[in-house]
Amino acid sequence: MSQLYVISAVGKDKPGLVYTVSNVLAELGINIVDVDARSVRGHFSLFIVIDLSTSEHGFEKMYTSLKPLESNFNLGLNIEPYEAGRRKAEKRMMVLTVMGQDRPGIVAGVSGIMAEIDINIETIRMIARGDYIAMELSVDASEVPDMSVARKTLYKFSEDTGLDVSLRDHDIFEKPKRVVIFDCDSTIIQEEVIDELAKVAGVSNRVKTMTDRAMQGELDFEAALKERVSLLKGVTTEQLEMLSGAINLTAGAEELIATLHFMGYKVGVISGGFTFFTDYLKNKLNLDYVFANELEIVDGVVTGRIKGEIIDANRKGEIIRKIADSERISIDQVVAVGDGANDRFMLENSGLAIAFNPKEILKEYSDGMINSDNISGLLHFLGIPELNK
Repeated sequence: MSQLYVISAVGKDKPGLVYTVSNVLAELGINIVDVDARSVRGHFSLFIVIDLSTSEHGFEKMYTSLKPLESNFNLGLNIEPYEAGRRKAEKRMMVLTVMGQDRPGIVAGVSGIMAEIDINIETIRMIARGDYIAMELSVDASEVPDMSVARKTLYKFSEDTGLDVSLRDHDIFEKPKRVVIFDCDSTIIQEEVIDELAKVAGVSNRVKTMTDRAMQGELDFEAALKERVSLLKGVTTEQLEMLSGAINLTAGAEELIATLHFMGYKVGVISGGFTFFTDYLKNKLNLDYVFANELEIVDGVVTGRIKGEIIDANRKGEIIRKIADSERISIDQVVAVGDGANDRFMLENSGLAIAFNPKEILKEYSDGMINSDNISGLLHFLGIPELNK
């Protein structure tokens, strides 16, 4: 019959700690049935479950053999009988990533919300340190009856605290992500371009109201777009060019896309906006894919009409699949990032869906949410730790 004991040791890290403890056990013929060892900021912790029944020696011999290690290695050493804890045959393992400005209480807040929604934390590790931190938690959500309700609670916590969060299945990276696709307006750039065009055309109030309602999913996107574009009749290409130069990239966007390219990702934009502006971004950011609506321009003047098929929510979802086919990858290997109702099927058809400062309707389609003004934290949602360690 098994005789299980737990050995735990804590101290300053130095070479040979694991070997010294495990070698004592090996010499006594004691089998290790579980082990976890790690070093955090120069401090070491070791957790071992052993089976004493495999040895001809008893507890006292094990104890007296291990006890000198306390003074030799300045360890806090503890040995006690194993008592079964929370063990489940069927778990739903997930990965929770949390990011934000460092301050006291983050771990307490996150662990509190996990307890509230019946998710058990199994491990926590920091993946970015400094003024802006990121941590990754391995959690078991097997006792959660409705993940959509749990996710809403988590997103409410995100909005209340200003922390960015992502909760996704633990195997989400078994197929490596290869392509990252962004919405354009209010995602990669700060503005809604059509609203900026409306200011030039002198119809700002009428257009902005429709834009806001369309992004909330309150208006049919195609009909609302056609009506707004009709109000832009008479805007000149010179005005379009001036506006292109005045568009502001979202904080962190340029660095994020450069990093993604450096790491081998293909990067693209699927926009319900206009090619006149996305082509500018394609050149500036070296984008691999760009899809957008085309304003009809005759003799250097906007006619108030759109050429060709309109890119709405359904079309965005189709384009995601088209890109995956073109890259010869599954849609599970595509990441999508957006902010409004028009992005819902783009996110739904991706392997990892991130909502950036999203409208309410988009939250139910997402695996994570960034509430800050800086989009570069997406790297941590991709499982990429800080690069400047």
